[in-house]
Amino acid sequence: MKIKFTLSKPHLLFIFLLLFTACTTKKQDINPKINLLLGDGFGLNGATIIVKNLDKARNYFADTLGFSMPPAERFENGIYENTRTASIFFADFSTFELMANIDSVSKQTKKPIESAFLKENKSLTIYSFSTSSADTTQKRLQLQGFKTDSIRKGRSRIQIAKGWDWDDGGPQWRSVAFENKNMQAYMPNFIEYTGLLYKDIQNEWKPAAWRKYYEKNPNGVVSIAAIRMVVADLEAADDEFEKMGLEELEGNDNFVRFKIAHNQELYVTAPKSPQDELSKVLKTNGPGVYSICFNINNLKETKDFLKKKLPAHAMVIDTVQKNLTILKKYAYGVQLEFVEESKHEATLARIHDFNDTTKMNASSVWYAANLYKKYCALCHGKDRQGYAADHAPSLRSHALLATTMEPRASYNFLAHTIEYGRSGTAMGPYAKNQGGPLDGADIELLIRWLREAAAVKKPIKLDLEPVIGDSDLGKTLYLKHCATCHGKKGEGITAPALANPMLLATASDAFLHYTITNGREGTPMPSFKDSLSKNEINAVTAYLRSRASGWNAPAPVSVAEPKPADYILNPKNKSPKFTLRENLYVSAKQLLKALKDSTKMVILDARSTAGWQQSHIPGAVSVPYYKEPDKFIKDIPNDNTMIVVYCACPHAASTGVVNTLKRYGYKHTAILDEGILVWAQMGYPIQYGKVENKKK
Repeated sequence: MKIKFTLSKPHLLFIFLLLFTACTTKKQDINPKINLLLGDGFGLNGATIIVKNLDKARNYFADTLGFSMPPAERFENGIYENTRTASIFFADFSTFELMANIDSVSKQTKKPIESAFLKENKSLTIYSFSTSSADTTQKRLQLQGFKTDSIRKGRSRIQIAKGWDWDDGGPQWRSVAFENKNMQAYMPNFIEYTGLLYKDIQNEWKPAAWRKYYEKNPNGVVSIAAIRMVVADLEAADDEFEKMGLEELEGNDNFVRFKIAHNQELYVTAPKSPQDELSKVLKTNGPGVYSICFNINNLKETKDFLKKKLPAHAMVIDTVQKNLTILKKYAYGVQLEFVEESKHEATLARIHDFNDTTKMNASSVWYAANLYKKYCALCHGKDRQGYAADHAPSLRSHALLATTMEPRASYNFLAHTIEYGRSGTAMGPYAKNQGGPLDGADIELLIRWLREAAAVKKPIKLDLEPVIGDSDLGKTLYLKHCATCHGKKGEGITAPALANPMLLATASDAFLHYTITNGREGTPMPSFKDSLSKNEINAVTAYLRSRASGWNAPAPVSVAEPKPADYILNPKNKSPKFTLRENLYVSAKQLLKALKDSTKMVILDARSTAGWQQSHIPGAVSVPYYKEPDKFIKDIPNDNTMIVVYCACPHAASTGVVNTLKRYGYKHTAILDEGILVWAQMGYPIQYGKVENKKK
């Protein structure tokens, strides 16, 4: 889980600086090479300005400079002892923060408590890189001859979380720093956030599409583009950064540039004369960061905003480089630069700029329509009418699109269909993590477009409870009314194949029941509400559900939710010995073997109760990630019993549950690496829930 200054007087001297160190705007690096120093880290972790009074600085950066700084109640612990920070987070997982000694926040403290770093360094700004493994980074630095401090760890949150949460109660970050005090002033820290899904995030990397989930900054800032620093010896610093493992980019005699990751860069420069502005910065603040460069949406809008807040002489505007600079005197001694982001990033942001209360814009519609044309039209038809090839269903059916819109019932049906495909059919997996071409943002956009194109405005609400029916009667009715189109064994003849574990793992009982009852308008699928009774429709629904493990597989067992006494599977046997990926993830193959070997374990389903009822691994206990664990945590053994958690994501919800268990002191935990959907797709055994004494 989650998260995320400029020039001085006289102005003419800094025009020179702007011309040679202005932020560049280049096309997004779609497939960045992984830097071994950072692993799957995201590049720049953050830039921090050190201030004396956090409350006062926070108010200035928020009210005058237009950053969406958090209120005092959301201040967090800094990475140095006895410090607090006010941070804003960007969609590329970088942060901009203000940091002060804890005394500047606590008015009850009379004597200031200074951190070791703040005592020994004059620099007003520090910065850090993101690494997916502090251990690997430390080893690599040491192999290159650098001396590093011991890995430090700490927590950003002041309070321990309660209930289900990604916070496991332990250290939230681990940090590597250089031991050499002289190097600490201009070299970065390296920070790893524990439990963050670095590789999964990198595989889906599209920060421009994720911005809608982040708070907007009134000044238009969307990310940090570059860090600029001044050193006394440019050649020596160049050698240090190259040895560290950064890729050097084209520069000149005045500065050197390094690539951090994606579009982020590090600029290093040195004074040219004892009297120039950089010499003054070096003398006053020492070596280190003197300027932070931000990407913005629109230069004119940022300029207009800041003109209302700052005097004209506080800013320098370079119309050639399209760069606006706030002088360090007006930004707590650190230069701030603002440059328009690349057209590529701006276009991506525009394409994905919509939410539940707004309609898609022209860019979104154009992009989604082209996704459909490229990947879907061949089978589903140019006009979404369906049945153009391979019995692909209509994607303009109001019933299909509205019944998969309700948040708790079949909400992920379409997304999972696109992501994982339908094994044994022409519908292949399209998600990037399954080898396909689409990321999560593209899939979300495509589904949104389908709904808007079909004029679907509100969901058709479906019951969350499983349907109770006579599956034997359902088989007879299926063969009579359904087999002609869907096949005697659900193989699909002129209609979609129903003998598909992935379909039945993602389609709720209510979804199936509604389709049988009402049919699909504009398709060959008729309504059966006038030809079959409610009990008969229930029976057909129950029969389809009984085929959840495959048409030829034995019918899965329908079970009631386990009682606490039944949480532990095979309590008298030994716990399994799993080989865990990254000490956390267990493969479906290993879990299947553990079930067959009747080993001692607890299996937790982190999805909603409706998801558990629809399909679950045998013996799994429903523990929805969004419900408080206090009521049943006492019933889960905290000994050597292995606890396996799964969801459909396949890691997000289950990670929250595992981290919560760790916070409660549980040490023997694992996450099913593939998740329940791939488990079902593999044909591994599943059960479905039943509700006793309930009729539909």
